[in-house]
Amino acid sequence: MTLAFLDTQPGRLALPSGIAMHAPRHYQSQAVASYEDVELLLTAILPDARIAHVGASSIPGAYSRGGVDVCVAVPRESFDEALGVLGEAGFTVREEALRTEQLCMLDAPMTDVPLSVQLIESGSRFEFFMQFRDALRADAALLARYNAIRIAAAPQGDEAYREAKGVFIERVLQSA
Repeated sequence: MTLAFLDTQPGRLALPSGIAMHAPRHYQSQAVASYEDVELLLTAILPDARIAHVGASSIPGAYSRGGVDVCVAVPRESFDEALGVLGEAGFTVREEALRTEQLCMLDAPMTDVPLSVQLIESGSRFEFFMQFRDALRADAALLARYNAIRIAAAPQGDEAYREAKGVFIERVLQSA
């Protein structure tokens, strides 16, 4: 499987921390194509899963660090089996990421763009991936604030970036 992703260097905001933010017009069409490619694979190997494009690349107008995030929701009784199927397909568990009985983050094999899978239990609190995406898709002002917060926090490094982003996400989800 080869997922296409064109060079986004011309639309990249070079930030001192090494966190690069890509302007939507420079990455989104390629991100959508990458999602569509992996969606075909995931649908074939996990036919009963609900598969959703999430993260910045799924939100028209969002700046991104350049990766594609995919949420794969399965019933509790299918979680371990789905994790095994993904492993057999070459997806690897992201060791440094949060992992619970309802969430496992994985990285895709052989992709031209960083592609992550969030395997979640259907109906769990981790469905916030889709809820947050939907909130930003529905409100241009909210998206503009999200972009501004991320761009402002990026030069402060990964930890500050994740903290600012996390606080914003929590506020959006609490108000929903």
